[in-house]
Amino acid sequence: MTQRLDYLDPYQQRFEAEVVALLEREGKPAAVLNQTCFYPTSGGQLHDAGRLGGVAVIDVIAEQGAILHVLADAPSFAVGDVVAGAIEWARRYDHMQQHSGQHLLSQLLHQRFGFETVSVHFGREESTLDLDVPALDPDIWAEVEREANTLAYYALEIRAYFVDNRELAKLPLRRPPAVSGQIRIVEIDGYDYSACGGTHVRTTAEIAPIKLLHQERRRAQTRITFLCGMRALRDYQQKHRLLLESAALFSTEPAAVPAMTQRLQSQVRDLQRQTAALQEQLLAYEVAELLAGAPQQRHGAD
Repeated sequence: MTQRLDYLDPYQQRFEAEVVALLEREGKPAAVLNQTCFYPTSGGQLHDAGRLGGVAVIDVIAEQGAILHVLADAPSFAVGDVVAGAIEWARRYDHMQQHSGQHLLSQLLHQRFGFETVSVHFGREESTLDLDVPALDPDIWAEVEREANTLAYYALEIRAYFVDNRELAKLPLRRPPAVSGQIRIVEIDGYDYSACGGTHVRTTAEIAPIKLLHQERRRAQTRITFLCGMRALRDYQQKHRLLLESAALFSTEPAAVPAMTQRLQSQVRDLQRQTAALQEQLLAYEVAELLAGAPQQRHGAD
């Protein structure tokens, strides 16, 4: 068994641990420690990256109570050695923001509109949640984004703790847990209770801003793509830069770009119609010229 230090403090970035086993996974060396800060891929959340004993950790796998740290190269340490580990904090914190944001969004969608989250996925650039409804109309879309950010700015405390089956029965979980026994609960200060083994931020203020990007219908379900925290800020910065660049091309203010673009599209369509008409006239002229210059065939008796 590997002690999960990320359960105790997801903000811990460095640790020391004893190597209890050295294995191999898909041709790569892997180390098992007596304790670790590294989060393994699970619950839709990607694994941590970092270094262990000076070697890069490229994958982290949970396997029968043990955490396997898959290494990029052969380690210099051996079983029984004490090694230093450090997680890549920017990656971990990004995952924490997205996962906590998903909990907030799922509860808001459930509580306000009765929409259930069917599945979630946290990608490297975007995160998604699938709802049991075919679509969200624009008014609901805008309300969800507005209310999610309002809740985030309340700085609701987020805490994790374990409960047994008796205590679990008293909690208003959105979804029943997939396991039994000691269950880890992630609570957003009386607002949301979820059985979850992921890493999370301390308050909802660290999730903001929350941005819904787009929705996609998938049979009878809707997939929402969203960004939280620094991802949402980077998205805003990029789009704002592109808008300013577009405004500079038109020598106008950013707010006037849509109207200018629409005007240009209309002008292009007019020019395309005029070009098509001129091409038809030119073709007719060329055909007439060819006919006029063609030799006349004489008819009569031989």
